[in-house]
Amino acid sequence: QDLLKAFKLDTYKKRYKNWGELINYCKYSANPVGRFVIDVSYILEKRNFHDKDKIYKASDNLCTSLQIINHLQDCKNDFLELDRIYIPISMFEKFNSKQSEIKENMSSDNFKLLKIQIINKVEELLEQSKAGLKLIKLTKLRKETLIIFHIARKLCYLLKNNDPLEKNVKLSRIDLIFCFLKGIIS
Repeated sequence: QDLLKAFKLDTYKKRYKNWGELINYCKYSANPVGRFVIDVSYILEKRNFHDKDKIYKASDNLCTSLQIINHLQDCKNDFLELDRIYIPISMFEKFNSKQSEIKENMSSDNFKLLKIQIINKVEELLEQSKAGLKLIKLTKLRKETLIIFHIARKLCYLLKNNDPLEKNVKLSRIDLIFCFLKGIIS
């Protein structure tokens, strides 16, 4: 049901006023996927699900982070192809940036500041997720989520240091290997 709400929003909502609206969208578009994976994993393993609220909160923070990272990675294409901007209007205003800048081939100084603000908020969400992810008792699922956690952190780093308007910001194979190793030993 939540995913259907997100799909509906995507049919008519092209802009988000503030951070709260964007987080609310992620509540329907991203968070149900993480919760579903957790629920199914515990059911298949026939294990008791302890610390459910803490694990769900951690998963929600991770999934929201991944969704917003994806919005930043795809901001130019989303705008050009769908006339959709997930970056909140209030952030454009705060940094004296214009939505039309997204179609440029290089970020303005103001847009760079806006991008850093968003990534800082995402990094806060990620930091809030780590302890809860470690509560997952299913070893395989815990390792997988921690690998994803490290992928999200690396993408934040790459987005801070690269311009998503100029080029496609993504992980290299080496980045993926290091994220995998960090997730396994976490």
